Formats: sequence, structure tokens, C-alpha cells
Amino acid sequence: MEFFPIVTLVIATFLLLIGIVGRGASMGSSQFHITLEGSIGRLPRAAILAVSIVTYILAIFGFIYVAQSKSEPKTTPTTPVTSVSSTDAPSSQIAVNFASTLFDEEGVVEERDEIVIAGSDPVVLTMDKDDSSAADVFYFDKAVSDLAVNYTVRIVITYSDGTVNEYEGKGELVAEDGATFTVVFDRNGVPALE
Repeated sequence: MEFFPIVTLVIATFLLLIGIVGRGASMGSSQFHITLEGSIGRLPRAAILAVSIVTYILAIFGFIYVAQSKSEPKTTPTTPVTSVSSTDAPSSQIAVNFASTLFDEEGVVEERDEIVIAGSDPVVLTMDKDDSSAADVFYFDKAVSDLAVNYTVRIVITYSDGTVNEYEGKGELVAEDGATFTVVFDRNGVPALE
């Protein structure tokens, strides 16, 4: 694709020269050569200049497209699979651990954390007064290893008087095999993974 804007630019320049000079022109290299003999009238020259301008515009858009395609981050689509078991992941997958503890505030009786990674099914961590911590393992395709993936965290906290508070946050995490992320509230009071 990088070849297209360069060729378009060369053709546009050749057409511009023909339109300006108006008589025989020759252009080429050791592998290709174009020769135009004779003189060209005013109307055909104007048409050639118009085609040259359109070709320059195509070349500019071609260069912009190539530059944008090179600057876009290369991310691999994920096909994550969640599992409650912490047994060894298959060799084509990496395991990322998630943990949370019950929100430490007077009257909190239950907490439910839902972690959605790259649009997958949520990893759910549930805690209460009897079991104040929870953990789970999330398996990623090995192709995602060391790449940043988006996540959202939703925390639902239930108090002893029946009040329910919900909090939601989002961010990115780097999928590294064996990494452990903990559900926390950041300094702005937004759920995050650290």
C-alpha cells in the first residue's frame, strides 16, 4: 500500500510538467520510461493540469492513509475465557489473577465486584462478612500477552440497613502471565484494578 502514493505522486508530477510545458516531455528511470512527443493545445493542457491536481490530491490522501495505518496501535483481538479453577492454563493461554476484599466501612454486609475485560463475560467476585475476600483467574489467549486491554469494574456494596451503592470505573491493564490485579477505589473514589 505504501507504493501507491509514491506512484501517484510521480504520475501527478509528470502530468503537471506536461500541462505546464505543453510540448514533448520525457521522464523515466532505468526500469521505466515515458516519452510524449509533439505539442499540446491549450484545452488539452488545461485538462491535463486538472487531472494532475486530482492525482496530487489522491497522492496526499494515500500518504495520510499510510501514516495513519502505521500510527494505529496494533492490538490483537482477545478471546478470553474465565475460569474459577486456578489450575494450570493450557499452553495457548496466559492466566491473570484478580482479587478483592470486602469494603472496609461500618455497616457493609456484602460486596459484589464485576470485572469485564475486552467485552468478555464478567469475572464476579462476591464477598460478605463471613468470607471477606475473593479471588478468580482469567485466561487470555497467549497472543494478547503483554498487550494493553480495556476493562470495566462495577462494584455493588450492600449495607446492613438495605442501602445499596453502585460504583463503576474503567481503564486498561497489561495482560501478563501470572500478574495479579486487586480491585480498589482510586484516590477519586472510582473503582480500578491495581
